[in-house]
Amino acid sequence: MIALGYIRVSKARDDMVSPEVQKDEIQRFADQKGWTVADWYTDLDISGRTDERPALQEMLDRAVTGGAEAVVFYRLDRFSRNPAHHYAMLALLRNAGVLVDSVHQPYEDSPEGEFRWGLEAVLAQYESLRLGARLRDAHRRLARQGRWNGGTVPYGFQRVQDERGVRLVADPEEAKWRLWIHEQYHSGWGAGRIARELNRREIPTQRGRTWERHTVEVILFGAVQVGAREVDGELVFGGNIEPIVPLEMFERTLQMKEARRRKPREGRPPRTPLTGRHLRCANCGNRLYSRWHHKPSDLYFQCHGRQKAICDRGVAIQAARLIPYVEERLFERLQQAYAPKVRKDPAPVPPLKEEVRDVEEVLGRLAVMYAGGELLEAEYRAARQTQLRKLERARAKLEKALQRTEALVQADLLEETWRDLGRITKAQWDALSIQAQRDIYDLVLDRVIVSPMGQGPRIRVYWK
Repeated sequence: MIALGYIRVSKARDDMVSPEVQKDEIQRFADQKGWTVADWYTDLDISGRTDERPALQEMLDRAVTGGAEAVVFYRLDRFSRNPAHHYAMLALLRNAGVLVDSVHQPYEDSPEGEFRWGLEAVLAQYESLRLGARLRDAHRRLARQGRWNGGTVPYGFQRVQDERGVRLVADPEEAKWRLWIHEQYHSGWGAGRIARELNRREIPTQRGRTWERHTVEVILFGAVQVGAREVDGELVFGGNIEPIVPLEMFERTLQMKEARRRKPREGRPPRTPLTGRHLRCANCGNRLYSRWHHKPSDLYFQCHGRQKAICDRGVAIQAARLIPYVEERLFERLQQAYAPKVRKDPAPVPPLKEEVRDVEEVLGRLAVMYAGGELLEAEYRAARQTQLRKLERARAKLEKALQRTEALVQADLLEETWRDLGRITKAQWDALSIQAQRDIYDLVLDRVIVSPMGQGPRIRVYWK
């Protein structure tokens, strides 16, 4: 029997079962069963709570497509720590005829065996939750000591380990840009403008991605840059973090953030018939979304690329200007539009149904005659093949007629809808709900392109 071995390790710890040990135990188990392990699939540094594991998905795809007859892992918590994922993957493999087994808890095809596997899956989730709680407690304890708790090294730092232990020290190049970000913020720049300038200068982020407003805000307002951790709103110093930004500069940044904070708005922006799926920025092609300041009359549409600091000339336009302009073109379009008609009438459906029934009856009579010895096997097979071809052609004609009949009905309804839309007035349009207006736009509107000021026509409307 061909088997696949699956190995998973979440984190490198002293008490973990290493990938090598898991592989040896799985191989020994397979040899005892007389199975041949054709391939190995290993996920390193990936939690068992998720099923988005590359090696696991590759193994499942190969197993369910006939690439193996069994799947083996060291223990159930290596397979999954989420009971929902555990049962879903188990059902997927078993429905494909693939055996699933574990070295630590061999499967038994009995009610007791199923119960033990289910209990193991629940216990795996319980242990995962306990481990998460212990990690959160450890992170809080390190924060109270002003220490870095591991994970991704913050921008501007580098991790070193020496006789003093693990520490965060300044990375000369990144620390220079972190200070530059604070200086520009103090000069009046916003986080979005700073991100656009960093992208223009091609300054890399830690992961080589584009700078966004959120990325800059994390750098501006994080306490780690002054060598501290924030606990209950207070800064705790004295840990293993070397400061790279002066405390006075950081405090000024926080003061400016508070001074720039806008008053909270009440409620959400009002709904509009035009949405992001209709509106596009002519500069970068991103969608335009509605924004507002303090009251509904302040409503405007802004390029999402500008929000993400990846569009240097992202447009912004007042809703009071855009919506009436598009509505006026919509009424003109509806008066000129027409619905396509189905030119060819479909074939009558009842005779075609009768033809299908006649061929099916002939097939039934042939089967009775062959069973009664009235037909030889060769005669029966030849006649049956002839009738099957007739049945296939009759069913195809019936299906085509049904489709054309349905299309004709839909065309009649569509034509009637177009006539009604062509007679719509401004007062009737305003009386419609926002969702009804959106449905009409979805029916006829392809997209609206909005250009920045001074770049040709500001608004261009394209119809379907």
